Amino acid sequence: LGARLLLAALRLPEAACEAAATLGTERLDDSLQRTLGRAAEEEEDAPKSEELVLAIDVGATRTKLLLCAMTVGGCSPGRVRRLPPVPTARLWQNPALESEDKFDPEGAPARVRDYLLTCGVVSSQLGRLVFAVPGTVDLATEDRSDYTVVKNTPSMSPRFRGFDFKLAFREVCPRAKVSAVPDGLAAALGVACENRQLRSALVLILGTAPAVATLFRDPSGKGRFVEVAIWQSWVWFTKIRLDDPHGYCGGLRVTKEGLRVKPKDSHKIPHHQARIRFALDVLTWERLHGACAELPPHTQPSLSAEAAAKVWAARLQRAVDALAERFHSVYGPPEEVHVLGGNATAARGLVTAAKYVVPESRNPNPRSRPRGAGMGGTSAESEEELWQRVPVRVAQDDATQQQVALRGLLYSSHFKLKQVSAPGQDPLARGWTRGGEIYMYVPKDGRSEKEVSADFVADMASPVEPQQPRCAIAAARRRTAGSSGDGSAST
Repeated sequence: LGARLLLAALRLPEAACEAAATLGTERLDDSLQRTLGRAAEEEEDAPKSEELVLAIDVGATRTKLLLCAMTVGGCSPGRVRRLPPVPTARLWQNPALESEDKFDPEGAPARVRDYLLTCGVVSSQLGRLVFAVPGTVDLATEDRSDYTVVKNTPSMSPRFRGFDFKLAFREVCPRAKVSAVPDGLAAALGVACENRQLRSALVLILGTAPAVATLFRDPSGKGRFVEVAIWQSWVWFTKIRLDDPHGYCGGLRVTKEGLRVKPKDSHKIPHHQARIRFALDVLTWERLHGACAELPPHTQPSLSAEAAAKVWAARLQRAVDALAERFHSVYGPPEEVHVLGGNATAARGLVTAAKYVVPESRNPNPRSRPRGAGMGGTSAESEEELWQRVPVRVAQDDATQQQVALRGLLYSSHFKLKQVSAPGQDPLARGWTRGGEIYMYVPKDGRSEKEVSADFVADMASPVEPQQPRCAIAAARRRTAGSSGDGSAST
């Protein structure tokens, strides 16, 4: 450094050198420090040409990852790379813990860093980290621009409550801006990303527990905002008719203290109706196949794959009928219903449209309504009642549906959160069954959504880069040890 400073001084004009020679030591030191400090600030503030963005969808069974080299100041990602999914237990649990609950979110950052290294990705080079949380985030935080604290994860562990992704990943990703969104919102944003023409949609996610999200775009068509929401009360408290003899397990119990969730082995088999939450959860899917280790054998019919798919599809049909009507009551008729999640593809080709009575035309006399109407059931069409049909889109395969939420996470990086509201109460006082959580996103830099999505979706539709060969892992580790990583999305 001394030699470089001396060389720089020798290159100064003669008049500047003579002026510097007359300055006192303290003044010369002060001038030099201010000049170098200003240069360092300008270099730090200078826009980078490319930023690495990593989307992580934390599921109850699998954690999915998508890496994107995104142009800074623009909206077009240069390269997109799908990393191999990894069991959630591998990243988020610690088998050495003595307690029955093995989840260890505090130790997850180091495990995520090590896993990324095996994929040839250096975590310290990431510029943004976006998580999808299987539950809800805490809305009562000081920083309203990005939420990073977990409110609840009902399908995982109580140890996630209060977990701050931003604080936890600060050491392994020092450069990254961290944010977290509920997984239902990520799915809705993914649907928005892949379907730019879609003005409104209902999104049903069939995972460990069913979840519902909605998409509603700026009705003016100017692309000023995208409104997405999660409505878990819809699946917890909407009942559908069951046309099969297999009933449900779990359920809710009314007590003096309020509503409580029953144990998993509590069941009503057979039963004529069930809440969507317990009619289409993973326990139902597994026990229809006779493969649920958590339930007694007499609750599991052990159907063939074809028979189980028919039962599942019939229940899904009732659910989309009832939920589409709920959507209509809030936003008007949805243009499409999208069904995602690991248990969605079994109904592909079996459920193609949702059908419901338009609420405004419903017969106000309940005695004249056929049984099943209002619970996803069908009734004879009449002159007084208007029926609405909505196309249902079921993911083509599991790999395809996995990418929807990940693309939604990347898509969210081009928006800023303008407003959040949580109407309704939470009957179970658990943080994920409140009436709804509505998030309004607006594009950054004063752009319209059309400008963002036009370039972004085009690049996202391009083939992802192939998985890195195992032989390249050692080279990646050598580069990391030598601190020579260039931060590119591919190795």
